[in-house]
Amino acid sequence: MDKEGKQSFKVIDTDEKWILYHNCFSLCSRKVRLCLEELEIEYKQEHIDLIETGKYEVASKNFLRINPGATVPVLLHEGYPIYESHEQIYYLTKESSSSFIIPSVENDKKTMDYWVKKSSMVGDPMENQDIYAGNCIGALTFPLFASMIKYINFNKIVFGLINHPLKIRVFLFIILKMFGYKAFSSSSPIRRLIKRSLKNINNHLLELNNHLKIKEEDWIINNSFTLADISWAVILHRIEEVGWDEILFRDKPFLEDYYKRVKAKKSFKNSIINYDHEILDKGKTILKSKIKEDQNLKSLFSESF
Repeated sequence: MDKEGKQSFKVIDTDEKWILYHNCFSLCSRKVRLCLEELEIEYKQEHIDLIETGKYEVASKNFLRINPGATVPVLLHEGYPIYESHEQIYYLTKESSSSFIIPSVENDKKTMDYWVKKSSMVGDPMENQDIYAGNCIGALTFPLFASMIKYINFNKIVFGLINHPLKIRVFLFIILKMFGYKAFSSSSPIRRLIKRSLKNINNHLLELNNHLKIKEEDWIINNSFTLADISWAVILHRIEEVGWDEILFRDKPFLEDYYKRVKAKKSFKNSIINYDHEILDKGKTILKSKIKEDQNLKSLFSESF
């Protein structure tokens, strides 16, 4: 089986043209939903739980038949799976009658491809963070994971340890479940991972801010909302969602103005803001208060990088 792109086999027989297996909290799921919304493509939704939203449904026998890699999103086109979100959004543009989301000028398309690639999650998220901004996001989400995991039964995590192919991620959740915010103490290796990710993502954001400053346009590629904007919209939203925006958006006025325009878009609201979840809402609320109260979090969110 190929790891990326459209596969040569069907995973289900269906009369539906498009089916999206997704999760409301998943960053990559949000990206594909935003793309579908922008392209005005009708599709059937199948929500799949991650441990963050209650259980390891991605590691269930039923879903592993859809994606043996146990990840979301998975986009089905007439029953054929397309894996990896950056492949999915490009595939959707090729199958859509809407051409506005891809620049018509070749140089602009190359620039778009550059920013899409830079925003992607590729391989081990702890590696190549200087190349891929998306690889920084996992570690930056750890504090929110720690807040959400309070509401998850330990047995649900153990199920993932037995059935999920990516064991290291399951071990991380076990640590966060057992130690809570103590996992972010000054001597913690998890804290060091977060600090490294902060430094790397800040460099990416500085580059984007400078690009927006030079271009003096509404969007990353001139005045057209493209796949580059779709890809970065979800990253900026996750940064704000966890509470890093006060640190990372500081002294980046062009980036801040850009993100305001992103949040004002109807497609952004429909595909991201309108997808809430009880555990996520609780996690964000408790994290916001704990950043002010818990010494480990308080120092983490106030240190320079």
